[in-house]
Amino acid sequence: MDGLAFRDDAGAIIQTNPRVKISDLETLPLPNRSKIDLQKYLDVWKHHHGYSTISVSTQRGCPYTCKWCSTAVYGQSYRRRTPKSVVDELAVLQKTYQADQIWFVDDVFTVSHKWLTAFRDEVVSRGINFPFECITRADRLNADVITILKQAGCFRVWIGAESGSQKILDAMDRRVDAEWVQSMIIEARNQGIEAGTFIMLGYPGETEKDIVQTLDHLRKSNPDLYTITVAYPIKGTGLYEETQSHHQTPDDWANSTDRQIDFTRTYPRKYYDFAVRWVVNSMQLHKLHLNNKKASISYVKTSAKVVLSKLGMSFYKWSVFAK
Repeated sequence: MDGLAFRDDAGAIIQTNPRVKISDLETLPLPNRSKIDLQKYLDVWKHHHGYSTISVSTQRGCPYTCKWCSTAVYGQSYRRRTPKSVVDELAVLQKTYQADQIWFVDDVFTVSHKWLTAFRDEVVSRGINFPFECITRADRLNADVITILKQAGCFRVWIGAESGSQKILDAMDRRVDAEWVQSMIIEARNQGIEAGTFIMLGYPGETEKDIVQTLDHLRKSNPDLYTITVAYPIKGTGLYEETQSHHQTPDDWANSTDRQIDFTRTYPRKYYDFAVRWVVNSMQLHKLHLNNKKASISYVKTSAKVVLSKLGMSFYKWSVFAK
């Protein structure tokens, strides 16, 4: 059978041919959610967050080449179900579980504008009112695409940014323009869709100037939500290959995870913990300023946190030169 790796009786590693990827996803049945008591998960989530959500996948693979992203599962490909198949699944979920919203787990939901338009048309014609959030890239967005997303039921779109520094985006092989990312976040919010974004600090070659540009990027675009990750190398990615000779921790796969692998960066690892705090507190301060809360206790406390986190960055930054 293809796609297997095992040891034979002598202990030698045997690896069969790679498994052929399924090209026609319509040959697959819908996920058999009845095998678990999904309602328990929905109830717990709604109790703690105020709403329930179900994950749905419409595609496999991603055609892009971001160096930090793993394509180990689906490969660097693009295979997708038909819009009708996806809406059929939504109709079943809406009838069976009465969930409040859908989370499309696809890497780039708007990669095909033709597919998205057909999906919107299918949703509208069948009267499926199912709010959803999704992930995409700014270069696969424009004002018209965002309008189609909203018509299809999108209430939140996550737009990958990673960095506000074009130098770092190019080093990541992101193939996207930092200013266009900002404009698409702003456009989504202007059209009444919440905008989330992803930020990554500590990428090879990143300096404090690049981190300042990232904070400036967040201030200008002012997303509703954002997450920050300190870059870590996943085995099999371009980032892993580029940093492997500079790994500072052993790749002990039995007792650790990818996130625990560290490599030689511009500054000590502890610097980035303070950099994350600095960006988060600076953005909180920015939002308080926009909401005219400069006289509030929160503004004073957050200002202090900004100063302390910047001092921490400075301490670990200059510790490099003190050695």
